Amino acid sequence: MTAKKKFNYPRPEYPRPILERDQWLNLNGRWDFFAGTSDQDPIRAIESEENWIQEIVVPFAPNSKLSGVVLATEPNFVAYRREFDLPAWDQKQVFLNIGASDYITTVFLNGQNVGNHKGGYTPFSFRLTPYLKPKKNILIIVVEDSDSWQQPRGKQAGTTRWPIDYDPIVGIWQTVWLEPKNNLYLSAIRNHFSLDSGSIFFTYQFSKPNDAEISTVLRLDGKEITRESCVCDNRNEITFQMQVPNPCLWSAREPNLYELEITISKEGEILDHVKSYCGLREIEIREDRFLLNGEDVFLRGVLDQGYFPNGWYTAEDDQALKSDIELCKKMGFNFVRKHQKLEDPRYLYWADRLGILVWDEMPSGRIFSSELIESINTQWIELVLRDAGHPCVVGWVPFNESWGIWHVGQRPQQRAFADSIYHLTKALDPSRPVIGNDGWEYSSGDLWTLHVYYDEKKPLSEKLNDIYSNPQTSVTEAGKPRPAALPGSIPSELPILLTECGGIGFLKPGDIVDAFAYGPIPKTEEQLELAILEVISQIERSNLLRGFVWTQLTDVQQEINGLLYFDRKPKIPLKEINRIMTRPYIKAN
Repeated sequence: MTAKKKFNYPRPEYPRPILERDQWLNLNGRWDFFAGTSDQDPIRAIESEENWIQEIVVPFAPNSKLSGVVLATEPNFVAYRREFDLPAWDQKQVFLNIGASDYITTVFLNGQNVGNHKGGYTPFSFRLTPYLKPKKNILIIVVEDSDSWQQPRGKQAGTTRWPIDYDPIVGIWQTVWLEPKNNLYLSAIRNHFSLDSGSIFFTYQFSKPNDAEISTVLRLDGKEITRESCVCDNRNEITFQMQVPNPCLWSAREPNLYELEITISKEGEILDHVKSYCGLREIEIREDRFLLNGEDVFLRGVLDQGYFPNGWYTAEDDQALKSDIELCKKMGFNFVRKHQKLEDPRYLYWADRLGILVWDEMPSGRIFSSELIESINTQWIELVLRDAGHPCVVGWVPFNESWGIWHVGQRPQQRAFADSIYHLTKALDPSRPVIGNDGWEYSSGDLWTLHVYYDEKKPLSEKLNDIYSNPQTSVTEAGKPRPAALPGSIPSELPILLTECGGIGFLKPGDIVDAFAYGPIPKTEEQLELAILEVISQIERSNLLRGFVWTQLTDVQQEINGLLYFDRKPKIPLKEINRIMTRPYIKAN
């Protein structure tokens, strides 16, 4: 199947643009479906034909408009079923790929259990070949979820709901597809660029140790720039360097991308062939500056929750992902902090293409436990390996506001966990900054990031000065005081960013909702514009900051802090938002 064919099912685009193969079969569309209750055993339930009385549209989770399914109560599990005929592929192994499914997914093919995966945000695959038939294969996917905060769930409401939590999801929420591969194939790409040497350094990960030859061709606008061949030497990972003459650098202003063609072969036989791309850019933290390609960049960011009107956790189509980035750029932002959600890789593809900087953030749990430690460790590694090839990704955020490590300042094991994830990330990817615990209670990290909202007692600029003078100053005014940094840490020499601010709510005239905002809610568009301007003016008056993140891109349910309504219509004209967010003091990047 190729991208040139006309499609009549949702999300037809190739789902993993950083690692693309020509042959694949998209399984999105209508599946048989049912939602199970706590008194049903999933294995027994899927065997009963009377349970299969509904259809759902994959990859949209139930209760989203585009799924076609509305559930009266929260299910204990959901089940999906469909038939497919195997395409006339060469004699290769066939793998089932699922972009993301929340939370414990078990796959059955023709009545046989082929594998299971735990986690709600990262991709996984299973080899189907031993269980395949030439015609009429029956695929069943069972997904179990819980409302436990021991599992990473971000802002999906569980047994308790904060004013900033939203309706949860369960089940498949990214594309499902089949793909033929040999037993040896490329599974992940990482890279970073060095300005000094003019070289790009690649790390390729493979399905198993091998001694095959790896060929990489680098092109720009279709013209070959250079190529490199190397041998794996019985390892499942290889790192090598390619010199790039007259490099065209990637930035938010000029998002130049090189095409990659990667071939794995042995004794003349091609074992794998993938298409990819890369952007040549270098990130450096020097003193109190964030440098991109050696240039000082002021990060003008917006917080993006990643929810969509018709697909909820899943964008309606590829254009919806692209449009969100275009709206951010029109408002003057050069940076997006994806918040408490690991976003669809297609979003990162458009960020690479259009030119905007992105932070990847791990969805949090809220109960510290061995289960949370294991889940975050596993899914975080999967995330870094998935996204480390995207030039738009310029930061990793494993923790937000001490969620799940509430006693990081008092309990050594929680601080050890936060510090260990920082060091683990640096081991996987030393080329990007890691923001250890975004918001407050800094322990380790490459940036000092603070969340400071409206305070009628003290202007923002004064609060920032107080925090800088004494890093143990509390950032929060409500609830338990949270120091900006923990004792023993020295963050004041790092770049300081205000990574949540604003949060100004606004309702359409006549709207009646259980509204939440981080301060007073203006009553008119004119008052809203003045309130936004006042916060940005206070940022301007502080000479400490190297960037900010405005809360937030869109309204979501009761949270009305968006610069845009949930349908993406602006609350004030985009050009006025741009005028405020790009005031002259902020260096244009």
